[in-house]
Amino acid sequence: MKSIFLSLFLFSSFILNAQLEQCIENRFSETALFDSSEIEIDYNTQYATVEHYFTGQTLNLVMDVYYPDMVADESSSRPFILLVHGGSWFSGNKINMAYECMEYARRGFVAATIQYRLGWNCDLNNIFTACSCPNSNLQKAVYMAVQDTRAALRHIYNNAATWEIDTNWMFTGGESAGSFNSILAATWSQSEADAWLPAGFSSEVGGLDESGNELPAGFEIKAIINHCGAVPVLAHLSDNANVPIISFHDSNDCVVPYNTGQVIGCFCGGYMFVSGSSVIHTTRMNAGECSELHTVPASFGHCTFPKASLVKLASCFLKRTMCGVCTSFSNTDIYTAAMCSPLSSPCPPPNTCPADFTGDGVVNISDLLIFMAQFGNVCE
Repeated sequence: MKSIFLSLFLFSSFILNAQLEQCIENRFSETALFDSSEIEIDYNTQYATVEHYFTGQTLNLVMDVYYPDMVADESSSRPFILLVHGGSWFSGNKINMAYECMEYARRGFVAATIQYRLGWNCDLNNIFTACSCPNSNLQKAVYMAVQDTRAALRHIYNNAATWEIDTNWMFTGGESAGSFNSILAATWSQSEADAWLPAGFSSEVGGLDESGNELPAGFEIKAIINHCGAVPVLAHLSDNANVPIISFHDSNDCVVPYNTGQVIGCFCGGYMFVSGSSVIHTTRMNAGECSELHTVPASFGHCTFPKASLVKLASCFLKRTMCGVCTSFSNTDIYTAAMCSPLSSPCPPPNTCPADFTGDGVVNISDLLIFMAQFGNVCE
C-alpha cells in the first residue's frame, strides 16, 4: 500500500543565500557515482578528549571518515554528513553506521561516524534494573552525547581542508539515539538544554561547546536525516525552523515512539517523554517548513526502514536542499523510488516547459520534484 501527501515550494530566503555550487547533475543522488574501491576510509581519527561523568574515565573519542578518492573524484569541495549510531545511549558502535557512510561517500559526500560517551549508570541488559534507573541519568547521558556530537562537528569544520569538505553544506543524521543526538546538536540552544536537564548539570560538565576540544563552533547544519529518532521538547526545534528534516520511522515503534510517549517503553514504564517523527513532521508541515516523513506501516519494529532505500531517499532530500528546493510529503511505501540525479543548477532553455523529465513515459512526483528544482514555481 502506498500513501503520499505532497507539497512543494521554493523557500526564497534560502534560495537568495544559497550557494548552489553543489547542485550538480548525477552527483549526490539516488545513484552511486563511485565504486566502493574508490572510497578512502580514515579510521579512528581522534576528535575529542573527554571525561565520562558516570565512570570518571578519560576517553579519547574517535571517528571514521569516508570520502571519495581525491584522484578519482574531480571535485575538491564536497558536502559533509555526520552520522551517529544508536543504542539507547548504552551500547552501539560507530561501525553500525559503516554501510550508510560508504553509500553516501559513493554518491560524492564526505561522511563520518563517531564514537561517543555511552552508559548512564544503568544496566539495560537486566530488565529488573533497567526499569528502575533514574530518568535524570538518561538526561545526563543525552547531554554528553550531544556535546560529543558537536565536538565532532567542530573538528570537521576546523579541519575541512583535510578531506576537501565544503563547510557551507554540513548535515547531521543518525539512528535511534543517534538521531536524537543529531537533531539536538543542530537545534538545541544552551538555555533550552539547561531548562531540560537536572539543575546545574552543564556547570559540572561544561556547555554544549565546552567539551572535548577547544575548536571554534562556526559550523551551521543545513539539513537533518532522522531515522527513528525524536526530540524531548518539540518547541526546541523552532530555533532552527528552516533546517529541512527527513524522517524514517516504524508506525508502532515502542523503543522510540512514532507519535508521543516515553522512550524504551516496550517492557516497562519507559523514560523521558518525547515527540517522535510523526509529530515532528506534522509540526513542521503546519509551520510551512521542509519535512519528509517515510513510515513503515503497521510495524512494531524499531529502525526497520530498508537502509538501501533510506540512503537513496535521504541523498535526494539533501540534494534538493542544496538545489534550493523544499520538498514536503509523507509516504508509507518503503520502496518508493528516489529520483534526483538530473537536478542541476544551470537554467533550462527559455520558453520550454517539459513534463516527463525522467523520460519514463509517466508524469508523476519524480517529474514534479525535478520541475521544481529546475524552474522554481514559474515555467513560461
